[in-house]
Amino acid sequence: MTGKFTEKDTQRCAHYALFMKHLSLTQANTIFWTLFVLTLALMCVSSIQHHKSIRISDLEKNLSADEVASPKHRRKVVQDRRFYLGVAGLCFLLAIVCVVMECFTLFNIQYCDGEDLTQLYWGFWSILQVGSLIAIFGVMVQFWIILQNVETPSWAVALGTPVLVFAALGWVFKHTFMNNWKRCRGEEVIDSDDLSVEETDREGNASDEKKVGRWVSRAPTLVPGNINPDNDDPEASNNSRRGSLKRTLTM
Repeated sequence: MTGKFTEKDTQRCAHYALFMKHLSLTQANTIFWTLFVLTLALMCVSSIQHHKSIRISDLEKNLSADEVASPKHRRKVVQDRRFYLGVAGLCFLLAIVCVVMECFTLFNIQYCDGEDLTQLYWGFWSILQVGSLIAIFGVMVQFWIILQNVETPSWAVALGTPVLVFAALGWVFKHTFMNNWKRCRGEEVIDSDDLSVEETDREGNASDEKKVGRWVSRAPTLVPGNINPDNDDPEASNNSRRGSLKRTLTM
């Protein structure tokens, strides 16, 4: 149904709606709301990947230090998180397609059908659709920070607001710039793989020290003193003389 107070703009319809200019209002609404729900579903899928990554750290608390520090476990964790990053990246690409297609359907609703309440459509689109797209991108940035062993920012990155996500993106750019600057100056830059191996060795050594310390006796060691009476402690000699004197008086 065409708006009663807004006229159709055929020139803008052909210019902005492009290949969707021939859609009816019902068809445009169906496509828009279908893609709207699909984008939210993609955002939920990416949030599940982020939850799985956090769950790995929670499950490691129930494992022994040796199992957590083992190279096999480390490789599996990295592979799992790379897979989660791939799923989030696929969701991001699909969400981009959905958001762009929604934009064309909104141009159809606004200019080709003259819908009076188009501003409500644009409000939902900008807040929930573009916001969901940036939230998925924030999950990807969080995965990159974890996989590269970069210090995590003090604010929420994954599923955060656009301001927080772009602030984290600046954090990533800063880390990349500093590494490139160190390479240009000839300084050593520790890669993520080298850092993970170093952490594994350090944790393994710490666990070995704990094992050794567990079996070391903490009882005091008695060292025999010098039995030479010439080197006895004067105070001890005085105490022994007092004891002998008391026994003599008692007798």
